[in-house]
Amino acid sequence: MTVRIGIVEDEAAQQAYVRNLIEKWFAGTDYRLQLVTCSGTEEYLFKYEKPGAFDILFLDIMLGASNGMELAKKIRSTDREVQIIFLTGVKDYVFEGYEIGAVRYLLKPVEAGELGRALSHCCQRLSEKSGEYLAFRYLGESLRIAFSDILLIRVRGHYLQMLTRDKVYEWKGSMNGVRESLDEKRFVFANRSELVNLEYVTRITRQECFLENGETLEISRGAYKGLNESFMEYYL
Repeated sequence: MTVRIGIVEDEAAQQAYVRNLIEKWFAGTDYRLQLVTCSGTEEYLFKYEKPGAFDILFLDIMLGASNGMELAKKIRSTDREVQIIFLTGVKDYVFEGYEIGAVRYLLKPVEAGELGRALSHCCQRLSEKSGEYLAFRYLGESLRIAFSDILLIRVRGHYLQMLTRDKVYEWKGSMNGVRESLDEKRFVFANRSELVNLEYVTRITRQECFLENGETLEISRGAYKGLNESFMEYYL
């Protein structure tokens, strides 16, 4: 599962420190990390005002002349899903922070153990929420594969071939039947016979779609517009 994290912190040293702690924690897990940083309210709103930009947001309450609490309220007014973790040197806003649904309130200097426990809590919630599976019959057994583990599904004659993070499955079935069971915002056609999980797409050109595992898919002329728009919406 990919976890998208944002850090909004105006002090460069603190920003780098928290980023380092986050990267170290994720290095010891099976999660994939997408991490970006912002130096203030204006930069955040300019780049990421659209709801759904992040799964977890580390937000400094005192952002220079700006108030991180006000930014949090603005974010929460349009995004009820992002998990907000406040960073601050004072306890003055702790109750107000929890009123807007903050999951943690970390005092500076942030301790690695406290940050790790906060990340563990948030990632567990994400895992439970994204616990969606594709059920299918394979070699006489009924199997379930998490959406987050599927790279792509392709048609091979009368069979379907599914590439996952650690195995390839092939069984007799129809793409239409499988497509109805998947998340249409995550799984998009690159061409008539290949359905790709946007979570694993690294780059798109007009002719080709590149995946994390090195796979390159040909993009049909009719599929490019929808694939490219879905890719942009998924990540931006």
